[in-house]
Amino acid sequence: MKKSHVLLVFTFLLLIPYICSLLIIGIGYNALVLHSADIFRTMIGALVGSIVMFGIKATIQRPVDLLAMETNDGLLKQLLRFFSIRRRYFLLVANVILDFVLCILATVIVRSFLTLDQIVGTSTGFVMLVMLISTCLGAYVEYDNLSIDPKQH
Repeated sequence: MKKSHVLLVFTFLLLIPYICSLLIIGIGYNALVLHSADIFRTMIGALVGSIVMFGIKATIQRPVDLLAMETNDGLLKQLLRFFSIRRRYFLLVANVILDFVLCILATVIVRSFLTLDQIVGTSTGFVMLVMLISTCLGAYVEYDNLSIDPKQH
């Protein structure tokens, strides 16, 4: 598979939904937690968010592994393999730490750029819409390789 095709699938099927998941964690945290700017509460929220992200990564293992097998580009392959939680223990811990840091950033960014009315209002719906459209586009582009139907291969 060409590198541009792998990048397209990676962007729409994995990267955009990953960023949207982080935003949903940030929005949810800021909408539900009183005094959300407290650093201790932010760290607890980020810990819970990183556990949620770990669970999300468990559901996308097959597409990540398939894309990693389809590319010959070393950097892209390593990037895809980094997001795989079936790798070495060190990379698993690195994934959780990265998600922890990104969840902290997501909560701070959401709190900085959105008002409380926007956070509690329609922001989650817009992020979910972007995630749905992106996932549908990514799955459409790469349906044959991601299909579990053995007739497709």
